[in-house]
Amino acid sequence: MSYVRAALAVVAAFLLQTAVWPLTVGDGVTPDFLLATAAAVALLAGTGPAIGFGLVTGLLQDSFSGGLLGMNGFSKPLVVFLAARARERPPLDTRAGIPVLLVFAAAADLAILWALGEIAGFTTIPALELGTAGFGIPITVIYGLLVIRFLRSRPTEYRAP
Repeated sequence: MSYVRAALAVVAAFLLQTAVWPLTVGDGVTPDFLLATAAAVALLAGTGPAIGFGLVTGLLQDSFSGGLLGMNGFSKPLVVFLAARARERPPLDTRAGIPVLLVFAAAADLAILWALGEIAGFTTIPALELGTAGFGIPITVIYGLLVIRFLRSRPTEYRAP
C-alpha cells in the first residue's frame, strides 16, 4: 500500500463528504467516507497506521462538521484500530472478512458517536438517526471496498496497458 495513494484517498473522501455529497443528495443521508478510507488503510496496513489515519480523518471531520471537536477524533482511531486487530484473527483474515469489518467499523463508529452525544448532552445527532444509519452504512461499506481496491498494491508482474 502506498501512503501517497492513502493521502489522495483521504483528500478525495473529504471532498466527497463535505462538497459533493451534500450538494447532490442533501444533508439527510450521511455516509462516512472518511471512516471508510481510514478503515481501508487500517485493514491493509495494520494497527499502527490505523491509529494515525483514524486520528487524522477524525480531526479533519471534526474541524469541518461544526459539532463537538474531538468526537470523531476519538471514535475513528478506536474503531479502525479494533477493525485492524480483528483483521489479524481467523476467520476475518481472509478476503471475505473485509466487508464484515467495514460493516463493523461503520456501525461501531455510529454507536460510539451516539454514546458520546449522550454524555455531552446532545439531544440528537443527525448522522445517528435510524433511517440515515440504515442508508449510510451500506454506502460507507461500498465506498470502503472501492478504496481498498484503489489502495491495494499491484503484483510486480502487473503491466499497465
